[in-house]
Amino acid sequence: MIIDTHAHLYWEAFQKDFDEVIERALTAGVEAIINIGVDPETSQKAAQLENSQIKFYSSIGIHPHEALKYIQNGQTLHGRDTFVQKDIDNLEQIYNSNPKKVAAVGECGLDFLFDHPALLETPSKKVISTTQAKALQIQLFQAQIDLAKKLSLPLIVHCRDDRSQNPANSEVWDKTIDMTKNHQGIYHCYSGLKRTTKRIIKETRFLVSFAATLTYPRNDYLIEAVKMLPLERIVLETDCPFLPPQSKRGTRNEPAAVLEIGQKIAEIKRISLTEVAEQTTRNVLKLLSLSI
Repeated sequence: MIIDTHAHLYWEAFQKDFDEVIERALTAGVEAIINIGVDPETSQKAAQLENSQIKFYSSIGIHPHEALKYIQNGQTLHGRDTFVQKDIDNLEQIYNSNPKKVAAVGECGLDFLFDHPALLETPSKKVISTTQAKALQIQLFQAQIDLAKKLSLPLIVHCRDDRSQNPANSEVWDKTIDMTKNHQGIYHCYSGLKRTTKRIIKETRFLVSFAATLTYPRNDYLIEAVKMLPLERIVLETDCPFLPPQSKRGTRNEPAAVLEIGQKIAEIKRISLTEVAEQTTRNVLKLLSLSI
C-alpha cells in the first residue's frame, strides 16, 4: 500500500485519460491519493473528485503564487482584510461541506523564488517589489495557519528559497519553520539543506514529503536529508502533473510514479520497499486521521 500525499488530478492534463491514470496507479500499489487545492476554485474541485477504485482525499488552500491577487489600489493589505478573509471563509465552507473528505489546509506557504516577471505583477499589471510580495505571502500564509488551527487540521506547506545567487540561502525555510513549528503537517516537495533538516527534526512535528526531485542529478542535499530523517518522519508524493521522475523527464507526471520515489528512498536507506511503503503509509494515516 502506497499513498500519494500530493497530487492535482483535477488538472486539465488528466481529463483525456483519467481512467488509465488510475489503472496505472493501482498497478503501482497506490491505494489513496490526496488531491491538493491551490486556490478556492481548485480546492472545491479537489473535494468533489471521486473514484471507486482508489480512495481520494483533498485539501483546501491558497498557493503563495496567488498572493498578488490580494492587492487593491496598488497597496498590500494589512491585517485580516475582507478581501483575504472572503477566500479564507470560502475554504472553510468547502471543509464544512465535506469534513470527512478534506484532510488538511494547503497548499499554502512561502515561495521567494521570483524568477519570472509575472510573479511580481499585480492583476492591474503594476509591478511590486520583492519586499512587498514577501510580506503579502507571509500574511496569506498566516491566515491559513490560523484556519488550520481553527479547524484542527494539519498543514500542507509549500516552501522554496531562491538559491540562484546564494546556494546556502535558507531564508524561506527559516521563516516557515518559525511560523509553523507549533502546529503539524507536511513539508511538501522537500528542498531543505542540512541545517534546515536538523531544525525540522529538532524543533517541529512535521512530516517531510519527498517528490521525484529525489531522483534528479545534483541532489546530494536531498539524499542527505533522506539519510538524516527517521522513516517515521517521511512521506511520499508526486506533485503530479509536475516533476516527473528522472526516467520520465519531459513527460506528464502521475500518481504511479510514487512507487519510483519509494524505491529510491529504500535504496538510500538500504531497506526494503515494503518497509518504506508500510511506514510512510502509517505516517500519513496517523497525521491526517485517514482510513483506507
